[in-house]
Amino acid sequence: MTMSRFESPEIVEARLPPGQVLPMIMVMGVTGAGKSYFINQMAGRKVVQEGTSLQSCTQHCTVVPISVGSIKALVIDTPGFDDTSRGDAEILGEIAKLLAVQFALGFELKGIIYIHRITDNRYTGSAVKTFEVFKRICGERAMENVILVTSRWNEVEESTGASREHELRDSFWAYMLGRGSSLSRYHGDRESAWAIASQLLLKEAVMLQIQDEMVNRGKNLDQTTAGSFVDNSLAKQKSQFTKELEELEELRQQVRENDRHMKRKVLSDLQIQRGKLINTEEQQIHLKRDVVGEVEEEIKTRKSKWISGAKKALPLLPIALNLLLTFVGLPPIADVSAALANFFDS
Repeated sequence: MTMSRFESPEIVEARLPPGQVLPMIMVMGVTGAGKSYFINQMAGRKVVQEGTSLQSCTQHCTVVPISVGSIKALVIDTPGFDDTSRGDAEILGEIAKLLAVQFALGFELKGIIYIHRITDNRYTGSAVKTFEVFKRICGERAMENVILVTSRWNEVEESTGASREHELRDSFWAYMLGRGSSLSRYHGDRESAWAIASQLLLKEAVMLQIQDEMVNRGKNLDQTTAGSFVDNSLAKQKSQFTKELEELEELRQQVRENDRHMKRKVLSDLQIQRGKLINTEEQQIHLKRDVVGEVEEEIKTRKSKWISGAKKALPLLPIALNLLLTFVGLPPIADVSAALANFFDS
């Protein structure tokens, strides 16, 4: 009989022990929406770096331990799909991998907080693209575990913000709100962040569509609904870049030999377009992955290393948490291990 994915003895032994529950919340949104600031407010101190511009600050998924009242949880800060230095395929791959690890090791995903700047006077192309990928990561059955949050209310007039919120509710976010997602305003302080997080922490754990597709249906990343959406976008980019390369090549052949300035310009443009085409092709290859298979093998390998010597790193933590931390970044705070260990002191 074939054993289902993530049910091998090595994976089962690595999970959180029975009775030890550690909920998890993911925070997502476009670059500059205020995800890191929201998490810092929730934690009560600056634990992750905050951006001061539209340049991406969160380069990789980062785990932050928090306490909301008596509830202890892990919050995951994620890079935006409009990241300034990484492609959408790479970011989707990282998020998908983390979600596979979370499921395999027995952490309870309570839901996702999606943050959007209320200061944006229009829904940009990058915001539309990010939200479309986000919807496909979640899937309809998980939409009740999603909170759509508007941020930066202190930077707009109330009437202006209310008008934009109305447009989001009735247009861009209507599909998810109609299927159980909720809408909240974040007012920039810890109490507001706690109130939003508490809504999710009181819910039952959820399995996202992308997790179901990878774990239960055995799909590669490019075959999932979210992966297919990103792959189709890359295919369109590839077609566009190929066409532009052909046009530049024709222009290069037409440029007169003595027109050195134009020749250098065309050759430079050709090099840039070839680079874009190669990058697009590499992103498509990156999607053609069996993420669950990768995670299964990596958990087994990292578990073996932890048992044979790495226990001394964070010995007070369950093996599941130690393993999770090898897949994500940790905020640069001196007492993070103590904060995590305190989760299990009772």
